[in-house]
Amino acid sequence: MFAALSSLGLPILNGFVGEYLILLGTYQTHWQWAAWAALGVILSACYLLWSYQRVFFGEITNRKNAELPDTSARERFILLAMAVVTLWMGVGSVYITSRTAAASQTVLEQMKRPNRVFEAIAPAAKPVATSAATPDASKEIPVERVGTR
Repeated sequence: MFAALSSLGLPILNGFVGEYLILLGTYQTHWQWAAWAALGVILSACYLLWSYQRVFFGEITNRKNAELPDTSARERFILLAMAVVTLWMGVGSVYITSRTAAASQTVLEQMKRPNRVFEAIAPAAKPVATSAATPDASKEIPVERVGTR
C-alpha cells in the first residue's frame, strides 16, 4: 500500500500546487520568465524521478541491507499521516489560499498602480487677521493637499 502511495507521487503533489501558483502569477506579468521557470520545473521533476528510481529501485550493494525490514509500525503511521496531509494540501489547497486571498489581492492592486510621487500634506498660508475681534482668528489653520494627481 505504501509503495503504491509513493509511486503515485504524493510527496510531489504538495510542492506542485505552490509551483503552479507561482508560475500562474509569473505568467500574468512576464510570460517569458514563466516559460523559463516551467522548463526548470520540468527538468527538476525529471531529475527527481531519475534519482528516486536509482535510490529506491537500484541494486543492493551491501548484502546486510537485503535483510533489513522495509518499515516499522511507527514509520508506517508517520508515512500515512504525512500522505494524508500532503494529499489534503494538494487537493484542498483552497482552504489554505482563501486565508491569504485578501492580502494577496491588495498587493496585486498596489502593484498595478502607476508609479507616482506620493502626495505631501503642507499647511496653508496663515490668513492675515484684520482685528482681534474676528471670530475666525482663533481657529486652527486648515490643511490643504499639495502635490500632483
